[in-house]
Amino acid sequence: MTRAIIILSSGVLLLSAFPITPAAAAGATQVVTAQPTLATLAPGESVYYDDKRCPAGMIAKFTKAPKKSQMKRACVHQ
Repeated sequence: MTRAIIILSSGVLLLSAFPITPAAAAGATQVVTAQPTLATLAPGESVYYDDKRCPAGMIAKFTKAPKKSQMKRACVHQ
């Protein structure tokens, strides 16, 4: 019984030391205020930008391709 309590409390301490936020779990994609360009994004990086072209309740997600000079745009739920 004591061993189980020690293991459980150790796990709680470890989890509290490294909190997982939704942003961290999602790869820390951030909302930006200026439209992204190929020059402003690192390869593989994604950002959200409200370009007013997505349906209500959605936002545009811009992602730069890892090995190409291309950018992908997709509407995703906020």
